[in-house]
Amino acid sequence: MRVVVVYESTRGRTKAMAEAICEGVKSADVDCDLINAPAFKGLDDACALAVGASTRMKRPLPKVRQIISELQPLDGKPVAAFGSYGWSGEAPGFIGQQLESLGGVLVESPLRVKDYPDDAGIEACMRIGKRLAESCK
Repeated sequence: MRVVVVYESTRGRTKAMAEAICEGVKSADVDCDLINAPAFKGLDDACALAVGASTRMKRPLPKVRQIISELQPLDGKPVAAFGSYGWSGEAPGFIGQQLESLGGVLVESPLRVKDYPDDAGIEACMRIGKRLAESCK
């Protein structure tokens, strides 16, 4: 069992969220693959997926948009959407909608964190990771 967490980050804020999600996954004794979007090759046998991106010009960053557009149907796979933002924060909602349209099932509402995640933001990320891991068991 493994969860894949894919992220695209401009200033390290969304990366910090992705790392915390993986911490949550691992705390539930499930493997976690943390993948920077340009290195993403596919889901293979992953039991769950989280995708995150910073918001730029009211959209997710380009590599995450490309990944989502090329994903195969998710057929009920547990998914999560997350991202940081400075001004408007639309990326997580867009990602969540796209994952659902591909047949993914959100384990909770898309998580938006303004700027760098504080303690509450890190805890929310870890909670998402645990929920993804639990959905794999």
